Amino acid sequence: MGNVVDLARPAFGGPPRIPKDNSWTGITWDDFIRTRVAQNHISPDNGYVLCGFEVPEPVLETILSRVSDEDILQCNSVCRAWKDLITRKSFWKKCYERQGINWNKIPSQIREKPEGWIVLYSHFRYGTFSKNFIKNPSGHRAFDGWSIYTNGGDMWRVEDVPCGCHELPESSFFGPDTSCFVSSYQWCSKYYIVDLWNEGLNPTVMRISLPLQIKCSQMYATRFDCGGIFKWELRLLDSQEKIIREHKLYIERPPSTQWETAEYGFKFKLSHADFMQQIRYLVFIHEGRDSQFWKGHYGMKFARSCVTVECLENDPEEESELEADETGHEDSSSDYGHD
Repeated sequence: MGNVVDLARPAFGGPPRIPKDNSWTGITWDDFIRTRVAQNHISPDNGYVLCGFEVPEPVLETILSRVSDEDILQCNSVCRAWKDLITRKSFWKKCYERQGINWNKIPSQIREKPEGWIVLYSHFRYGTFSKNFIKNPSGHRAFDGWSIYTNGGDMWRVEDVPCGCHELPESSFFGPDTSCFVSSYQWCSKYYIVDLWNEGLNPTVMRISLPLQIKCSQMYATRFDCGGIFKWELRLLDSQEKIIREHKLYIERPPSTQWETAEYGFKFKLSHADFMQQIRYLVFIHEGRDSQFWKGHYGMKFARSCVTVECLENDPEEESELEADETGHEDSSSDYGHD
């Protein structure tokens, strides 16, 4: 905590450096602190005392709001006064403003909850409610982060710009990505594993954030001259990698030049608080091929694979239905290409 003390010294006109021996003033540093505390009738256990000076609460709040996000939790354990300050809404509003994070986008039900500061910390440090958990959604880093399961035909390929269909539409969320994954004439499948705990969405954060939705989406397209087949599977696993909830989709798409988006949301109610303790991993699987068995890369294209988390204002009535075109349907078969 030396950095906090150094910040406090200049603000109160006290000596910036007082040796801890008798070489300068004839008193030790500890004697100086005890003298200041006694003169001002300050309790030595008061968390607002720094270097023998009682710091006004707004000033201490400003000082602590400049502590690195890794150290904020340590500050929370220093004393009761600091813990009370760090759990306040005004403290986190200052932290967010300092980092340029839009405070008004944080759901009001989170800001008002007594334990809401834990969620505010998670979002402050990890960007939990404003990011895509899939860090390579369109192949701009080749296959980094993805694990290839099947690589049939002429295998997976990344196109810097989609061939045979429209370019990806502009998106402020995904940025200037132009690439996509493309499959071949036999099944090509791969998966991405998101460790929700490591991304700041631990069981405590999920419980406090209820009701919430883990929302998944996938953009897909075919060429103008060849149709394709798309299989999509989403799995929620516990820490032992046991499946606790899943969703499957099968789509046959005719030749087209348009990009479409499939979406699905795992929604959780307030009554699911105990259930949230189990969730740790989300496995995002997509699989595709063309419908003509043409050599080369005429198969289904994939881009902007996405997993996000959002708080819901009210308890959901039921799980969301997948938004797909008329050729899409849920795949209830057990043989899905993955064990």
